[in-house]
Amino acid sequence: MVKHVTGRSAFFSYYGYGCYCGLGGRGIPVDATDRCCWAHDCCYHKLKEHGCQPILNGYQFNIVNGSVACGCALSGSCLCGQKACECDKQSVYCFRKNLHSYEKTFKQVFLNRPQCGRRKLRC
Repeated sequence: MVKHVTGRSAFFSYYGYGCYCGLGGRGIPVDATDRCCWAHDCCYHKLKEHGCQPILNGYQFNIVNGSVACGCALSGSCLCGQKACECDKQSVYCFRKNLHSYEKTFKQVFLNRPQCGRRKLRC
């Protein structure tokens, strides 16, 4: 989905970016792109509070006239999958809106993130 909307690779451009892109997350987002990842983490957190497992719940999506259309995968967790898709959809639109803020120096290979501190920003 990221590649379709932003033209960038999800892994090579966003995984390990800033304080919130990729696994985990803590501290203050370093820029608007990182805030997109923080908002995505919050969206997934809300789904987990409602019993969903957004990382595991499958979904399908199509690009229709340049827009992401979310749908259900053939599984028993269709609603959760569709909601996870909506979280992902909002994050990729946020990435696209903030392509100008992307700074390669905030992309890290290892996720130790010393500049982020220990506190986690509340949703």
